Amino acid sequence: MENQNLISFDDVIDAAYDIFLEMAQENLEPADVILFTAQFEDRGAAELVETGADWPEHVGFAVDGEVYAEVRIGLVNEENDVLDDVFARLLVSRDPENKFCHVLWKRD
Repeated sequence: MENQNLISFDDVIDAAYDIFLEMAQENLEPADVILFTAQFEDRGAAELVETGADWPEHVGFAVDGEVYAEVRIGLVNEENDVLDDVFARLLVSRDPENKFCHVLWKRD
């Protein structure tokens, strides 16, 4: 596959965030939805991270790190600037011909 056909990482983050917003009410605890909504402007983040090695066990296939990207969405710890309260991990395909997204939601 030619890399220039893949969607940009910025577009992956935007798509992941849109999917997160669309599905959060149904998949997060009500308290987490309230917390995220209240804190997002100050501490919220959607960031691209190295694709986790555990994805194949969740999706049932080998994950090509060139084609798939992992986005984590949550709240940043203000003291160390680390995204430590993760509400969702999303695996998103960068291939516009093969749209795919799998979400792992925060479980209390």
